[in-house]
Amino acid sequence: MLALQLFQFFLALIVPGLLGALFFSIFARLTSEIDWRVALILDLFTFTTMITGLYYLKGVLTIDDLLHQFTCLSFTRKYILLSTAINIFYGIISGILRRIFFWIRRRPFFSNL
Repeated sequence: MLALQLFQFFLALIVPGLLGALFFSIFARLTSEIDWRVALILDLFTFTTMITGLYYLKGVLTIDDLLHQFTCLSFTRKYILLSTAINIFYGIISGILRRIFFWIRRRPFFSNL
């Protein structure tokens, strides 16, 4: 039973990052391949955002408070939905920024001088 719960928490942490990486690749390169490095980076950004939100909005100051938040039954469902939305947002924004930066890099500035 413990192994099943660990697997569920693992999926709750990894799957939103994979969805964010999918949206990143769609908006940045117009492909549908998922890079696992992008997924882990987006997961790290989302985890930092979620911990910062818990600190400022819920007043979670210690690890004991954080563990109390984790034991709440509705926390997992809320965490999955919110982290999926945040990861998709981060994926879209970073994909658009990547496309803009590569467009600027390829543009020949001052080529007619």
